[in-house]
Amino acid sequence: MSLFDRTVADWFHDHHGIVNGHELRRLGITDDQRDFLVRRQVLIPLFESVYRLASTPLSFHGRCRAVCAADGSLVLSCFTAGTLFELRRCNSLYLHVVTQRLTKPVGPTVKVHRTRLDLSAHIIERADGIRHTDAAQTWFDLAKHVSDVALLSITEQIIADGLATHEELMTRAVEIARRGRPGASRALRVIGARPTAGKAADSDDEVVLLEALHRAGLTMFVRHPPVTLRNGTPVHPDLGVPEWGFYVEVDHPTWHAAQEQSEYDKARDIDIRLTGAEVVRVPSSRIRSSLDAVVADLATLAHRRRRVLNIGARTAPDAA
Repeated sequence: MSLFDRTVADWFHDHHGIVNGHELRRLGITDDQRDFLVRRQVLIPLFESVYRLASTPLSFHGRCRAVCAADGSLVLSCFTAGTLFELRRCNSLYLHVVTQRLTKPVGPTVKVHRTRLDLSAHIIERADGIRHTDAAQTWFDLAKHVSDVALLSITEQIIADGLATHEELMTRAVEIARRGRPGASRALRVIGARPTAGKAADSDDEVVLLEALHRAGLTMFVRHPPVTLRNGTPVHPDLGVPEWGFYVEVDHPTWHAAQEQSEYDKARDIDIRLTGAEVVRVPSSRIRSSLDAVVADLATLAHRRRRVLNIGARTAPDAA
């Protein structure tokens, strides 16, 4: 259509097919022309003065953009910001937004959270018109909705992906935590118990397995223990008991299925065994389907290793 020149077409392409009335006027489309496009169903109304280009399917990012276009005070937060960061455990049927203002409802699938916090230093404004909280604020917001294990898993991913450091998460938690603030105690508890040394956990399954081992009393297991190979190269298996030379690698199909990665894993396992240690690989699918059995098996193998080495048990509920 002649109203859609290259500038307008590029706008829709770069903003997930979403536009509001103010933006249309800025693009040179008058209110009368807009109404004509709506009547012709070229533009589909979503919210008050927010429209979708009919030829563009409404995606998750389009929904996020539409909410931001509807009210400049709304900032995507919590599970929605987590999904935009591609964090694990952030699935939600709703879009979550935070605002300091009293706003009218945006729609039945939008959850509005009100806050007295000044979030201006913790808002990311994207070029596509999507506005969301930064990783540290998103992490704190999630603390009131997820379990300790889930928050720890999210924490590890945020740090591993370089979205925030351990220190930045701790600082944010201390800054805004106060008695009675939802999630404050969990955020402080999880980040306070996390070791500051070593690299972050690679996967949710690794976090879940370590927590389950500790819950079973097997607190000698640690994350990413250092192992020095015979050539002097340091490596860090996923989990292990360094004193016993017993290590566990969690195999995720996405990372370990390729032939090149599989061959590397096998070679590294041999290198670790040549130091006199033992390596056990656990498929992530088994952790998800039979966690208790995995913990029991690892306890048996670890304590067998301890007995072979004739080492006293540090924490051994079934070490007899």
